[in-house]
Amino acid sequence: MSSHLRTAILALVFFVVGVFVASLWLEIRHETPMTVEQPEGHWGGRRIRVEVLNGAGVDRLAVRATERLRELDFDVVYYGNLPSFGRDSSVVIARLDDVEPARHVADALGLRHVVHEPDRNLYLDVTVILGSDWGRSPEPRNPEPQAQGGGVWWKRVKRAARRLWPG
Repeated sequence: MSSHLRTAILALVFFVVGVFVASLWLEIRHETPMTVEQPEGHWGGRRIRVEVLNGAGVDRLAVRATERLRELDFDVVYYGNLPSFGRDSSVVIARLDDVEPARHVADALGLRHVVHEPDRNLYLDVTVILGSDWGRSPEPRNPEPQAQGGGVWWKRVKRAARRLWPG
């Protein structure tokens, strides 16, 4: 292979890589701070306050759910047991006028049943009552790992790449 051909191929490779990097950089710069997502456990600019109650009598059920929520930056203000056990199904109770924080908690725990029972006397946003179904249910979806190279900048790069190259 002649040196002119090698030089041309090398120049083409550098050009393609340069276009790729420039387009990704421009797309990241195009993204405004308003589109940056809040952390999982936040709503309305603050952490969602949650209480977690074991209603099934399964050992350490509330502790496991609390650990899961705290990993996602929810503010679990209390966890413990209901006075009586035997619940089969789990429920997430919205304690605010808005149900959205309860939906965030339900998504984080892989639960579907959300009810609206506002109570302004409680210093929390959401109550979770765990039934025996939560221990048997599939693992809830995983958050984007922060410790494995995923910070806000990495989320922005991923979103920009998805917009540039969908599919």
